[in-house]
Amino acid sequence: MKITTNIDGTLLKKAIRETGLKSQRIVLESGLRNLLADVHRKRFVREFDEFRVDFSLKDLKLRRA
Repeated sequence: MKITTNIDGTLLKKAIRETGLKSQRIVLESGLRNLLADVHRKRFVREFDEFRVDFSLKDLKLRRA
């Protein structure tokens, strides 16, 4: 998809330099992927934060055997 947007040129140049990625497009796509991964990770933690396991360490060791 082609879009036109205003992005801080200094920020974009710094991102290219710091990441070693080859192009503006790759940097932007990488940033969007990382943003989505962060959102998904936070959602997962929020949804499973209260997940409790009723195994003792002894129970887990027995199940591993």
